[in-house]
Order: sequence, then structure tokens, then C-alpha cells
Amino acid sequence: MVEIPYGKRMKPRYVRFLIITAVGIALVAFGLDIPWLLITLIVLGVLNAVVCAGALYVLTKQPHTVSADELRLRQLGFFDWRIPTADLGAAQVAERGHKGQRSVEVIGDALVIQSLTRTNVSVPFREPQLVDLGKSGAKRVERVEFWADDPERAVREINARTT
Repeated sequence: MVEIPYGKRMKPRYVRFLIITAVGIALVAFGLDIPWLLITLIVLGVLNAVVCAGALYVLTKQPHTVSADELRLRQLGFFDWRIPTADLGAAQVAERGHKGQRSVEVIGDALVIQSLTRTNVSVPFREPQLVDLGKSGAKRVERVEFWADDPERAVREINARTT
């Protein structure tokens, strides 16, 4: 199994959120004299810090992966899809910007797993696949587009297992 990291673009954003949260907690702790508001804001700040730290952990420890049997695509802890390599066509580097509303959604005939509105790897399917993202129901897709920190290596590793 080969890891395909995808968090390089998002990690700095979460680190900034973590720093801003820590500074905010300190300012609130020293600047407020209303006990119930102080406690509420500190609790919310700590929860935000936990979410940011969790996102950084997931970006580091749960990358996309490809093996002889499957391509596993993830988006933080919210999306995890395993696609048999037998169902995949030839991957290619294809950097695109997306105007989507969510980090994982169907846009046209593609399942798009974007990183800050960008993807850089496109993998067609040999046959259309059904993907169910919940609210909108199952949709047919002909390819998946996602972000990889090193798209050339990702394409090479995927194609080595599919062709």
C-alpha cells in the first residue's frame, strides 16, 4: 500500500486557526470579568482547538492510499471511499479549480474531492460508478478528481496498479 498525502495545502490553515484560538483563549481568560461568559468562551475555544488538532492529525495519519486491490480516497474524517483498482482507468495530472459548495460533491460527471477549491488528479472509471453523498441521493459519476500533494507520483502509483 502506498500513501498519497493530500494535506499540504490545508495544514497551514489549521495551524493558523490553532494559534488564533490559543491567543483568543488567553485574551478571554485575562480580559473578561463575567464568570459565565468567561467559562463559555473558554470551553468553545478549547473545543475549537480540539477540532483543529484533530484535523491536523487526520491530514497526517490518514492520507489517500493505493494498493493492488483498491484506491482509497479520504477527506478528513468525513469521507472515505474505496474503489477497486479493476474499476479504474488511466489516471492523469489535471489541475482544476472548482466553485463547489462542499469539499466532497458531484460536479457534472465527476466526484470532486477538493482541497481549498482545487483538484490536481483525475481518474476515470471503466464503467460509471454510483456514489451516495447523503442528502442529494445516489448519483452516477464517470471519474473522480482529487488533490494530491505530489500529483505526478500519485498518478504514477495509481497507473502502476491499474494498467
